[in-house]
Amino acid sequence: MKKTIILFVLCSLCACTSEVERLAVSNQEQAINNYISTQMTADTTIRMVANNGSYRLIITPGNAPEAAAGDSVRFYYIAYVFSKGKGMVFDTNRDTLGFLPQVDNGQGVVGIGQYIPGLDNGLTGMKTGEKAELIFPASQGFGNMAVGLVPPLSALLFEVEMVSVKN
Repeated sequence: MKKTIILFVLCSLCACTSEVERLAVSNQEQAINNYISTQMTADTTIRMVANNGSYRLIITPGNAPEAAAGDSVRFYYIAYVFSKGKGMVFDTNRDTLGFLPQVDNGQGVVGIGQYIPGLDNGLTGMKTGEKAELIFPASQGFGNMAVGLVPPLSALLFEVEMVSVKN
């Protein structure tokens, strides 16, 4: 009987946590859509590309080649906790603002799971010289985990400049 009660409580907590996560992601997606709409209204030259839950606002278009799964890329980034726009900076490879140990120096291979899903999806399709904002909910980022300065269930925004793509 005691094991049954404990199991019931654990299952209830998991269901509650799952519902909290779904609600948080739903609210984040609404905030992201509002942010995108505001940005595109303010600057009609901005284009938006969606890829598996990640959104890319193209600020400055790039030139070929376009990054595809398996391509080596090099890019600059500033990473923010998204809060109806650019919130707190939590990492960058642009200058000395990096608060996390540099696990990622902005070089790697896209489309193979080397990056969190939202960043991977956002980098895929970028062209050399392109400047963009990659925005995605917690489900495409760190999920329900706190990582460094990033609280659990945080949407993220990355300002990215693609330096090179090697097919």
